[in-house]
Amino acid sequence: MYLRTIERKTPVLKKPAFGCLKGTPSINLTRGCLHACVYCYARAFPETPDREVWLYANLSEKLKAEIQRLKLRGKLPATVTFSTASDLFQPHPEIKRLALEVLRLVLSAGLRVSFLTKGFIPEEAWALFADYPSLIKPRIGLVSVSRDYHRLFEPRTAPPPVRLAQLERLVALGLNPSVRVDPVIPGLTDQEEALEALFRRLSLVGAKEVSVSYLVLRPGVIRQMARELPNKIFGPILKYYKGQPWQKVITSATTKLAKRAVREEGFRRIKDIASHFGLTVRICGCKNPDFPFEACTPWEIESFSPELPLFQN
Repeated sequence: MYLRTIERKTPVLKKPAFGCLKGTPSINLTRGCLHACVYCYARAFPETPDREVWLYANLSEKLKAEIQRLKLRGKLPATVTFSTASDLFQPHPEIKRLALEVLRLVLSAGLRVSFLTKGFIPEEAWALFADYPSLIKPRIGLVSVSRDYHRLFEPRTAPPPVRLAQLERLVALGLNPSVRVDPVIPGLTDQEEALEALFRRLSLVGAKEVSVSYLVLRPGVIRQMARELPNKIFGPILKYYKGQPWQKVITSATTKLAKRAVREEGFRRIKDIASHFGLTVRICGCKNPDFPFEACTPWEIESFSPELPLFQN
């Protein structure tokens, strides 16, 4: 994929209008993501560039000015998060440079920062984590420790052993990282043997909490998975969605969830096995509107209540 530099016109700090991150400003360094995971919902957005990733070259300057304006008005947020529509730590030197600039900027302003990554965390970032431990809430995305899974579904991300080592290092720094097990692939990564292998490794590196959700399908996601996965892999996955209605989930009105019975049994299995290894599990409420809502926000929000009208069958 090609990296293109563009100027950002709109504000940097944008508040999502859904779920447990509602009201928490998010930052997106790029449009598109070099990781290009085969299941990525953001790749299917109409505004996502094809075969390119756009880097916002003026993002640091715009963000600095926004922080100054908000501070003068007494409206500086306590917490910011990095958007999951891309990854903070993508494998390109210019993106890494910008990521470090933005991290320094928000941390020096005293803002708490959360991020979710499947990438290689650069050494310079570890120094920032050590300097601002009370302001960092890291999350590592890890669905499977299988090399075959990584090769097929997430080939441009950091391999599982690297992510596990990074988790262990985050734990050693006292940052209490959580793990995002999303998307669980029905019939593939939700089997007992695969789950035991994953949770055993997470326990060994000191992880304590995971949030989980199954793969959600949208028309664009179906097309890219059909294009990029062998049919013998993708064909069996589709059967878990056969006959399911299109429904509104988060901001998309054309989303298919895995059959409720599949998710119900899978979540039960996940919780049982995770509990055996001393891990607490939260089910992502935003992606499972037909289940009792569980918030999996990286920060505890005492007054949080979900906006139920967002979730319509």
